[in-house]
Amino acid sequence: MSERVKEIVPDLIEAIRNVLRKHKVTFDEYRAGFGYMIEVQEAKEIPLLLDALLNSTIVEIENETRGGTRADIQGPYYLDENYPSVTDALAVRPEDADAEDMIIRGRITDLTGQPVLGATIDIWHSTPDGLYSGIHDNIDRKYYRGRVVTDSDGRYSVTSKTPVAYQIPNQGPTGALLEKYLGRHSWRPAHIHFWVRSEDRRDLINQAYFEGGDYVGDDCCETDHLELVVPKVYENGKRVMQVNFVLEPAYAIAAE
Repeated sequence: MSERVKEIVPDLIEAIRNVLRKHKVTFDEYRAGFGYMIEVQEAKEIPLLLDALLNSTIVEIENETRGGTRADIQGPYYLDENYPSVTDALAVRPEDADAEDMIIRGRITDLTGQPVLGATIDIWHSTPDGLYSGIHDNIDRKYYRGRVVTDSDGRYSVTSKTPVAYQIPNQGPTGALLEKYLGRHSWRPAHIHFWVRSEDRRDLINQAYFEGGDYVGDDCCETDHLELVVPKVYENGKRVMQVNFVLEPAYAIAAE
């Protein structure tokens, strides 16, 4: 890692310096930017700012070497690897009982089409009012998060409640940068997060989006990795999100 730091950091610093030179940034402008970064730190928005501006670029780079399903951004609201094991349903807040029911299901295969048995899938998504458990409003982290394991045919299926499009925090410095200074919006389309792991296979982080949903293709985080826009299908009154993944061998990374 130290060698990578020596490779990357000098180039990064020089790239920033070149931008400053190109635009002949004044001392006052430099100090204003300095002050802005202090605001970001004090607002505890560094993860939010970095993911909003840079995560999609890292994913683009990673996808250059990927076979199978391409990756998408992770976002800042993944907590850790201690997700509750679930077999048929993500835990739902009692106050969301009347929200739209949803089935999240699919199949995981390898590059030859063979099922991947015993893959673990961490699933997380927002509440029906656009909040994340363990992050917002002291919502217990057990809600709308869970880990499922694929069966012998590579299949998984859990129920939940349908998430919605939501604004990332826009009252702080990140929102000000996007909306006030860059003239952009701060909305994300409704989506479901996945982190798929399987022994001897490359991890896959992805998101599934809802066909026809607001801001699909116009994400404030600038991701255009929209392979997983799921058609609007209902089954017994429940929205069905059929999300399949194709995993490549772990050695595919080393081979590059």
